[in-house]
Amino acid sequence: MQLSGQVHDLELLVGRIVAVEDHPGARAPSFLLTLDLGSQGRRDATFPASTYSSKELSGRQVVCVLEGDGASLLTAHSRAKGLVLISPESEVEDGSMIA
Repeated sequence: MQLSGQVHDLELLVGRIVAVEDHPGARAPSFLLTLDLGSQGRRDATFPASTYSSKELSGRQVVCVLEGDGASLLTAHSRAKGLVLISPESEVEDGSMIA
């Protein structure tokens, strides 16, 4: 991906959401998620609390981008449904690389 004249390598992995908590310091209602990335350890991510409930998120595998000590979840922006999480079609090992 090229941004502002610089080339950045993105590290995309499958992670499992192992903890979901309300994020009280966020500007809009959000969850603070803990992701298990297998051998890559655990990372935190935030996610808006508008599309999914905490029960729907807990235990779910998602595709994420590593960013320093944190991570971001990959989503599709649907006009009808809002943010829709990108997930593997079948269960894979937590920490699996996206190729």
